[in-house]
Amino acid sequence: MKEMLNHIFNFLVTHDFPTLLASIHEVKWDRVARSGYTWLIVLPVLIALVWTKSIKTIVALVSLFLFLLLVQHTLSPADGTVHLHDVVIFIGGAIACIGVNLYFIFVRQ
Repeated sequence: MKEMLNHIFNFLVTHDFPTLLASIHEVKWDRVARSGYTWLIVLPVLIALVWTKSIKTIVALVSLFLFLLLVQHTLSPADGTVHLHDVVIFIGGAIACIGVNLYFIFVRQ
């Protein structure tokens, strides 16, 4: 586990924002969804979270996934231009994700 976290940390340190955007754009969600390893990891975690009724954690994980999808579909790769329409959608989606998380953290207890 420590080795994996060190690998992620080193990746984030050595790469800049355009490289991170390119990495996010390279993710093929259909291949991720069909992978047995994905379900081997996600299903037990999801069952444990539902069993313990950790709604806040589930909402945070779903928001993280939706934020990655939002970045992938609205922000262009590093060499492309970003259109105003895409920036407005990105900002609106990010504010919605933050708003839902803040609601579940502070309002619903």
